[in-house]
Amino acid sequence: MKFNLTQKIAYNAVFSAVSRIIEVTIALVIIGLTTRYLGESGFGDYIIVVTFIYIFSVVADLGLYSIVVREISREGANEEEIINNAFTFRTVAGLFILGSAFFISLIFPYSEVVKYGIAVAALGFWILSNTQVLMGLFQKHLAMDKVALAEITGRIVQLFFIILFIHFDLGFLYIIFTIFLGSIVNLALVLKFLSKYVKIRFRFDFKLWKKLLSQSYHLAVAAVLVLIYFKLDTIFLSVMKSSEAVGVYGLSYKILENLIFFPAMIVGLTMPIMSRYIFTDREKFKSVVQRTLNFLLIAVVPMIVGMVLISEKVIKLIIGGEFGFADSPFVLNILMIALGFIFLGALFSNILIAANKQKQLAQIYFVGMVFNIITNFIFIPQYSYFGAAATTVATELMVTALMIIIVYRTLKFIPSFIILFKVIIASLLMYFVLQYFSYLNIFYLICLGGLVYLLTIYNLGGISKEEIKKLINRS
Repeated sequence: MKFNLTQKIAYNAVFSAVSRIIEVTIALVIIGLTTRYLGESGFGDYIIVVTFIYIFSVVADLGLYSIVVREISREGANEEEIINNAFTFRTVAGLFILGSAFFISLIFPYSEVVKYGIAVAALGFWILSNTQVLMGLFQKHLAMDKVALAEITGRIVQLFFIILFIHFDLGFLYIIFTIFLGSIVNLALVLKFLSKYVKIRFRFDFKLWKKLLSQSYHLAVAAVLVLIYFKLDTIFLSVMKSSEAVGVYGLSYKILENLIFFPAMIVGLTMPIMSRYIFTDREKFKSVVQRTLNFLLIAVVPMIVGMVLISEKVIKLIIGGEFGFADSPFVLNILMIALGFIFLGALFSNILIAANKQKQLAQIYFVGMVFNIITNFIFIPQYSYFGAAATTVATELMVTALMIIIVYRTLKFIPSFIILFKVIIASLLMYFVLQYFSYLNIFYLICLGGLVYLLTIYNLGGISKEEIKKLINRS
C-alpha cells in the first residue's frame, strides 16, 4: 500500500513521537533510579561524567551527520559509498577523540571515581557515536521507525542492568557501564535494519573522506561551539560549585534534553526534503518549511505553559518524593523557556545547512559561545544553577534570532509566525483548566491538558481539515 509524502512524514513523526515518549519514560525511570541510588552528590558526579564525555562525542562527529543526510539526498547520490566511508571515518576519529577524554580529565579537579567513570563512559559513547552517523539513511527513506525500535531496545537493556546493579549494590562505575551495554545493543539492531538498504563495510576512500570533511568542518566547529554554550554551564558548576549543585541543575537539564528530541525528530524528517527542493523548487521548499514551523510552534508552546503547573510534580515523580533537589522545579521552569528557542533553532539551523551556509552557522554559534562563557562567569558564582539556567535562555534567544536574520538575508524568505496567536490562546485555556484541576494526578493532568489543547487549536483552525485529509487519503 502506497502513501503520499504527507502520510509518510506523519507516520514517521507519530511512530517516532510515540516511541520517543516510551524512550523518554524509560530515561526518566533511569534518572529516578540513579538519583535515589546515588543521591544529590553522586548524581552530580554522574552528570559530570556524562556531560564531560558528551563533549568529546560531539567533537568526534566532525559535522558528518548533517552533511551525510544532505549528500545522500542529492539526485544520483551513491548511498552505499557515502554511508560506508562516513561510518569508517567516524569510527576511526571517534576512537581517537573519545579515547583521549580520560587523559584530558586528569587536569580537572575531579575525584578519582569521576575520572574512572569518564574512561568507562567513553567506550559507550564511542559505540553510540558510530550509530548516529548511520541515521541519515533512515531519514532519507523515511524509515525512522527502525531507529526508534533500536533506541528503545537499547534503553530497555540499560534499564535492566541498572536495576540489576542497584539490586546488588555494585556502585557508581557499574551504573556508568550500563551506557555501553545499551549502546552495543542499539548499534547491533541499527546495522541489522540498515542491511535492507546498504551493506555496511569499512571503506577507506581517503579522497571521499577529504571531500566530506571539507564540507563538514564548519559544522564540526559549529557543533563544538554549540556544545560549549549548551554544556559548559554544567562544567562551570562542577568547578565553581559543589556536586550537589550539579545534581540539582543536572536533573532539570536531563528533563530538558529528553524533550529536545521532538524538534530534532521533526526537522530531521523534513531535512532531506528541504535539501532536495531548496534550489530546484522554491515554492515546495517554502511549503515544507512553513508546515514544519507550524508543527513546532503547535508542539512547544503548550509544553512550556503546562510545565509551569506540573514541574514540581514531575521532579517529585522522578525522585520518588525523596528529600533533595528542592530547587530543580524552579530551574526546570527557566530552562523550558530555552526549549522554545531550541525548537525554532532546530528548523532555522537546518535551513542554513540545506542552503550550504555552514560557515555562517558556525559564526553564529561562535557569538553564542562567547556570550555564554562571559555570562556564566558573571552569574554562576552569584546565582549558581539559577544563573546557569537564565544564561542558557539568553544564549538560545540570541542564537535563534541571528539564525532567522541570516536565513532572511540568504533566501529573502521567513515563514509566517501568525499561527502563534492561536497557539497562545489554546495554551492559555489549557493552563486555566489545569490550574483548576491542579489537585489531580500528574498523568491525568497531562491527558486533560493535551485534550483541551488539541480541541481548542483545532477549533481555532491551527490544525486544518485539509491537512487531516492529506493524512487520510491514499496517494
